[in-house]
Amino acid sequence: MSVRPATDRRDDTRERIIEAAQEIFARDGFDGAKMQEIADRVGIQRPSLFYHFKNKEALFVAAHEQVFARIEPIFRESLVPDGDPFAQLDRVTRTVLAIMAEQPGFARMVARTAVDRHPAALRIVRGYLQPLIDLSVEFVRRHQRRGIFRPDADPFFFTLNSWGAALIYFTARDLLAPSPAASGANDRERFTRSLLQMGNRALAPSGRRAGATKSAPGGVKSLASGGGAARRGRS
Repeated sequence: MSVRPATDRRDDTRERIIEAAQEIFARDGFDGAKMQEIADRVGIQRPSLFYHFKNKEALFVAAHEQVFARIEPIFRESLVPDGDPFAQLDRVTRTVLAIMAEQPGFARMVARTAVDRHPAALRIVRGYLQPLIDLSVEFVRRHQRRGIFRPDADPFFFTLNSWGAALIYFTARDLLAPSPAASGANDRERFTRSLLQMGNRALAPSGRRAGATKSAPGGVKSLASGGGAARRGRS
């Protein structure tokens, strides 16, 4: 029988602490969260938490950082200057929603963090979410300048609406009728398609919406003329 290395066991414990912390920070906020409850959920003694995190604020930061650290490179890799911007939006949307689905406590925690306005919470929002907002806004502006996205779309509020829809889905979908199926996979796919369709309609110039048939990755049809539109924008 093999024995797992001590570093693997420490990493596993750290991950379990973060998952428990996300649920409790989502429910109680920074001030209300109790380190003892987090330790109890993980099945360790309270002093053991401080072996992995020096204090509650460090754990609070790590609970957010764990997911934002996965999302941030997806934005940077997907929203590059070249390529079909509608396919790029499809990729980043699907990938980010899949990550959020893997850790459902994350969306509820971010929503609670934004509401609480605790100094530590504000640093999280400004330090992790703001750069993603900025990347998205610049992406939309860049393709407006190239004539691919409609010029009257507001880049900031398009981005805010997209994030807001995702947060509402993961924080309140289970409270709304009709209830999603137990697995949630089909429900999430319907939401993803609707979000992409709304995004495409908001960004595609009216002359390019009708008759567009090119499918973006994942099977969602782009409402713009896909790569051809991007190539015309560069010419």
